[in-house]
Amino acid sequence: MNISGLLRRCHLRAIAMALLLVAACTSKPASSNEPPGGKWSGDYGPDADHRDPVTLELRWEGADLRGVVGAGPRSMDLSKASFKPETGAISLEFDAQGNGGQTVHYTIEGKVEGNTMTGTWTRDAQRGDFRVTRQ
Repeated sequence: MNISGLLRRCHLRAIAMALLLVAACTSKPASSNEPPGGKWSGDYGPDADHRDPVTLELRWEGADLRGVVGAGPRSMDLSKASFKPETGAISLEFDAQGNGGQTVHYTIEGKVEGNTMTGTWTRDAQRGDFRVTRQ
């Protein structure tokens, strides 16, 4: 092979590598591309041994995220909801009725990655985690 052929092959490889690097730098993870609408189901609890089933139905109304949390026979409307597509971060809040009839406020902080949402929940002094999957 002559020098000119060798230089041409090196030049083509350099261009191909540059295009691959540009493509890798501009791609985003799946969690930032897909809004978290739809039906989700999974579990939540204070630790690995104490888990309860939970469902979540999310819908977009214009630019607003709305939804309902289902735990056992109870269904609670979200009072606040936000989603940051660039990071996949999701925040949800809702109120439930406690055993004594008092209102209990839940705060959920999580992350959406593809068809999975994971994170933490708090209510009063209790904390735990959750994991739900899009149906």
